Amino acid sequence: MPKQIQYFKIQSSLNDIISLIFVIIAGLVLPAVLIPTVKFFGHTEIIEEVAKALIVLFLILKLPTNKTKIIYGLFFGLLFGLSESIFYLNNIFQFGDFNVFWQRILWTVPMHIITVLVMVFSGLTAKRFLIFGFIGAVILHMLFNSLIAY
Repeated sequence: MPKQIQYFKIQSSLNDIISLIFVIIAGLVLPAVLIPTVKFFGHTEIIEEVAKALIVLFLILKLPTNKTKIIYGLFFGLLFGLSESIFYLNNIFQFGDFNVFWQRILWTVPMHIITVLVMVFSGLTAKRFLIFGFIGAVILHMLFNSLIAY
């Protein structure tokens, strides 16, 4: 294999690993940053979906293949939902009902995965279509919040 192609594969793999690290960090840390922001401003759906849309736009949609974009989007949504549920444990313990945690895992985590994937799929053809995915994600999140009450 020529050195130029070999270098490209190593560089591509390194970029994928760096992107994965950023997706992991964003998925785990972003809810911790957003919880106080949401408490101050309200509008959970808009604030969370704006933050997720920025990660999709500036990180996930820059990945080389559609398959990688979808997998990283799924992974980011999963980590975001799990992390948010863990950060809400304090509220759950105040209510004294740990079953709420399992309900959050069962319902909230898939909702976050779906909203991220809606944005990723909308941005696959062109990044300008991400706005439609963002609007769809906000609507889904609002519907979810109005239907599910913990």
